[in-house]
Amino acid sequence: MEQLTYTPVRITTIKSNRKVSFPVYIFFKDQYLEYVSPGNSIEKEKYNKLRKQKITKFFIKESDEDNYQQFLESFIEETLNSETASVEEKTEVVTGMSETAIERLADDPASEASFDMTRKASKNLQKLVFENPESLANIFGQDSDSGPIIGHSLNVCVLSIKLAKSKKVSDEEIDYISTAALMHDIGLMERNKEEAKLFELPKDDLDPAQRAKYNEHCKGVIELLSEKPYINKPIIDLIESHEENLQGSGPLKMKKLTLPQEILSLVNTYDKTCFTKKIDPKTALNELMIDQLGNYNLKLLNDFKALLKEEKII
Repeated sequence: MEQLTYTPVRITTIKSNRKVSFPVYIFFKDQYLEYVSPGNSIEKEKYNKLRKQKITKFFIKESDEDNYQQFLESFIEETLNSETASVEEKTEVVTGMSETAIERLADDPASEASFDMTRKASKNLQKLVFENPESLANIFGQDSDSGPIIGHSLNVCVLSIKLAKSKKVSDEEIDYISTAALMHDIGLMERNKEEAKLFELPKDDLDPAQRAKYNEHCKGVIELLSEKPYINKPIIDLIESHEENLQGSGPLKMKKLTLPQEILSLVNTYDKTCFTKKIDPKTALNELMIDQLGNYNLKLLNDFKALLKEEKII
């Protein structure tokens, strides 16, 4: 008998009272139990109960992946274009897709399907943030039940694309920035738990051996991605350079960065400062303006400060 393979999906990507064309499972007592059969939907009361119980994932059969993707694309398009859906509802489904995509890509960085899902998620994040400015506050700084690295990736994505837009970066380059932002730390998610823990430490607190180990997350995954014809080189370049700065103290010792590279690196540094030092956004910005002067252009730092004020983050 053929062994079935199940794939996790965020519960927020399968809403209540919306019929599915594939069976949906929950994992209970070491077995997969069918929770919703094809042609049916989850009752709102049951769905809310699962959310209260902190259930974050459903499962689908691997063979139903295409059906799930069609369902998800239709659901997100309808929700984002809805005049009645709240910003919170739109944010929830788009971040749910993004979290699922990042998790899948971390499990299998070479997967074209996972990359395609990540690319689509980044486009939906752009649509959400640019058409619903207040949605940024619903994403930035919020705890993600997917873990700190995924929460960080979402923060970096939405802030990077907003900063890029304010700097009149082209739409094509914003596409590259948003996809790279979601992907930039999947190299850390691949590492063992001890090495991934380095993500949670301030960079200045890492000893030379830890810093060298931490920097490997920029390199290993790039070697794998570079072999894939479906991943644009600008995305790979952005991922590879996200720890670089204008002083050349990053892993690659780069001293010249394109504007998209500098934007991604700056926002990555800022959000990591907030997270690793457990400080509020305003305090983190004050540190950034002092500690990172010279690492980034002063004009870009000031523009970033203006953006954070405009978005009421500080």
